[in-house]
Amino acid sequence: MGAERGMLLRTQPTRCRMSRFAVFLPLLIVAPLAVASTDPREVVTRLYAVVQAPASDEAAISPLLGDALRSAVEAQRAYERACTVLAAPDEKPHMLDQSPYLMAPDRPQTVSVGMPGSTGNATWVPVDLAVGDYRWTDRVLLQRQGQDWQVMEIRWGQGGNLIGRLQAFSAFRCTPSRS
Repeated sequence: MGAERGMLLRTQPTRCRMSRFAVFLPLLIVAPLAVASTDPREVVTRLYAVVQAPASDEAAISPLLGDALRSAVEAQRAYERACTVLAAPDEKPHMLDQSPYLMAPDRPQTVSVGMPGSTGNATWVPVDLAVGDYRWTDRVLLQRQGQDWQVMEIRWGQGGNLIGRLQAFSAFRCTPSRS
């Protein structure tokens, strides 16, 4: 019995150490995933992939935007629909004729997303774009909101920014057409 008891004492700590390791192993695997489910460069890459597609999918863009920017884009879309209702059938309503996320009406042929400018809770990410021989660099501001990085603003290399465009658009007053 003494030998068996001594054997139990020796095996018990080993089993206990293994179970502690087994408990902490999932934490070691999951912890890095909980830090941030996205990184700034990934968000910008996803945004421009959708914007560059022939038919932009607003449902795919919306989760990439910060709350304030998403609300501003949704308000612009609602305002555009209201202007369409007020316009005569043969009249073009007040609307953006292109993606609000791009300065130029032509979609870029090439997009190259650069590295984030900082590692804090907000960062600018440069995006090199080109149509033919014409090249420019947009800058995208991202901010950490919860666990995700989200787009807060786009500054276009040609001048101007997304928030400014949305504000200018909504400053125009839609009025009923005189038929």
